[in-house]
Amino acid sequence: MFEQITKMLNVSFFPLRSKFVVILLFMSFSNTAYAKKYSFSIYGGVNHPTHSSANFKGASSSYGIADGSYSTDGWKGDSFKSPIYYGLRLNYRPTFDNNWSFAIDFNHSKIKPEKLPAGIRRLEFTDGLNTLTINALYNLEDSYFLDNFFPYFGIGIGISYPHVEVTGTSSSTGRTYDYQQTGLAYQVMGGLVFPFNDTWEIFAEYRLTFTPIDATLVNGGNLKTDILNNQVSLGLIYKF
Repeated sequence: MFEQITKMLNVSFFPLRSKFVVILLFMSFSNTAYAKKYSFSIYGGVNHPTHSSANFKGASSSYGIADGSYSTDGWKGDSFKSPIYYGLRLNYRPTFDNNWSFAIDFNHSKIKPEKLPAGIRRLEFTDGLNTLTINALYNLEDSYFLDNFFPYFGIGIGISYPHVEVTGTSSSTGRTYDYQQTGLAYQVMGGLVFPFNDTWEIFAEYRLTFTPIDATLVNGGNLKTDILNNQVSLGLIYKF
């Protein structure tokens, strides 16, 4: 988990850990007026990507696949295979007299095709179609229903950093197996929060993430595909 996050930020673990400790110390010793403006969330769930084609270019010599657009018969998530679907979120709410908050969200989900196209032996993002996004959330805390549940909605933008796994046809030697920054990620979300007390909450959320992937293949070539990823998650929130 830490390896994926630190690779996305292009920093080593030690500087990241040091900065995180500094942030925690700062918030711990801040004036009490800032209490409960922050929250940290961890969540799990399932993802289901919609159908999209895989587009190859310049990969015929190394991967044995001609330039063109190929059907995968749809994509699937494999959300419960290790590493499972999960996410982390740090949320900041500037004031409590308005309904807006802002969050940094890391999300890990798997993507693999229902059918491998054109005889290639491997095509997947199963070590993560990882996204790191900045999000704006609108909290409807005055709109309680079912006793204590309240809804929220949000939008976000960031980067995608998938683990690209492509192996060419049996007559070729091409293989790509690495993390790449493949473009931007966009998402919309909505959910319900149930507060236990002033510190702990649980939430259920639906989000739709769009990640146009433009990956570079080792030894030459390019893979493009647009992933529209449906996700349903359940998580725990700690406010501090």
